[in-house]
Amino acid sequence: MARPTKEEARDTRRLILEAALDLFSEGGFAGTSMRQIARAVGVRESALYHHFASKAAIFEALLQEMGPGRSERLESLDLDVLLREGPEALLRSIARFMIEGWATEREQKFVRVLMAEGPRLKDAGQVHSSVMASRGRLSGLFAELGRRGAIRPGDFELYAIEFMGPMLMMRLMYLVLAEGTPDLERLLERVDAHVHHFCESVKAGETMTVKSVSRRRS
Repeated sequence: MARPTKEEARDTRRLILEAALDLFSEGGFAGTSMRQIARAVGVRESALYHHFASKAAIFEALLQEMGPGRSERLESLDLDVLLREGPEALLRSIARFMIEGWATEREQKFVRVLMAEGPRLKDAGQVHSSVMASRGRLSGLFAELGRRGAIRPGDFELYAIEFMGPMLMMRLMYLVLAEGTPDLERLLERVDAHVHHFCESVKAGETMTVKSVSRRRS
């Protein structure tokens, strides 16, 4: 019997990930077995281990795709081109890219898994490294924008937190906890407003002082 080609192996790996995500979102990570995943894919259970060492490894692959794997896009951006319209246009496109991904049915399934299995996954250390990797890439982007003079110098890790905090809250409000069909148009309006507000707070040429903060609030 001929060995599977690389393309066939990639297809099988993808089928395993998609079947696992469906089962994790329906029955939870703990409530899903490797046997169930194999049955859903239509392969023997032993075949799963050619691609993943364990059920945890399957989850880690999903986490990588939806966390650090997605944020890897930040490292390939052509900033020379994208900054022609200024940092706000760049950050707005990044924010909208996030929303487009978060609004997919696949992402909604994954969020259900995280919400149901969060404490256990946290204890296993399977979420922290993913979050830190994504934050690190975003911090690196802000550091590069600061180096180029597109935004003012500062604590770039804090910039990443300040940028993502409202994004995650809006995700929760408009997507995760939404009743009925999510109002994506309203969500994107709020995201654009957030990006504008953020860019105003970090724009180049302004030094953040107690007096400047007071003027901004008055």
